[in-house]
Amino acid sequence: MDTITEYAQIPSTSDLNYWEVKRRTGNYSKSITYVPKDMELHRRLKTEAWEKIQAKLPFNLRSRIFYASK
Repeated sequence: MDTITEYAQIPSTSDLNYWEVKRRTGNYSKSITYVPKDMELHRRLKTEAWEKIQAKLPFNLRSRIFYASK
């Protein structure tokens, strides 16, 4: 039985319900990349986190970069 998890923030990479593991092996190196399974959810969580961070800063230090939906 699958359970649906509601995320309020981006989880750690140990949460494999959220992340998909991409492994790559080269001639001399190996790498592991964690890619969100649901890109739209990830974009929303990243936007919310960015807004919270920016809201805590004084206005003159806030970034001019906005992660708004396109």
